[in-house]
Amino acid sequence: MKSAAKFAFALLCLAGAASLQPALAENATAPAATTAPRPSNQFNWRGDVDGVVEISLRHRSVRTNVISGRSMRRGHQHYRVYGFLPARPVEVRLENIEGTGTVEIVQQPEQANNFTAVVRVANSDPGRSETRFRLVW
Repeated sequence: MKSAAKFAFALLCLAGAASLQPALAENATAPAATTAPRPSNQFNWRGDVDGVVEISLRHRSVRTNVISGRSMRRGHQHYRVYGFLPARPVEVRLENIEGTGTVEIVQQPEQANNFTAVVRVANSDPGRSETRFRLVW
């Protein structure tokens, strides 16, 4: 009789555990993602400017043209393009401008310039000065 009682008790425990399992599973949540979503349709640029430079963005291709001042070596600028600038007229805008001097959009992408955005960075202070900006569309 004792073994039958133990067996019945074990069955009762298993049935109770089985009925609690879905409730426990509902309360369990997946761990939160640790990485932020990747930004899209933006161009981040940072560089040490001495004088005036123009930065051109066409599709995912970036070119830097020194108008005045010392040349821009690879180590003096860093950039990253998320998404791509489409081959159609879009309006680009500047955000998160940091640094001395001025940053301005001198050309919006249009058919006449082969859908290229051009940003001019001018530093009037003597020597190199770091400038950062984000171009979004």
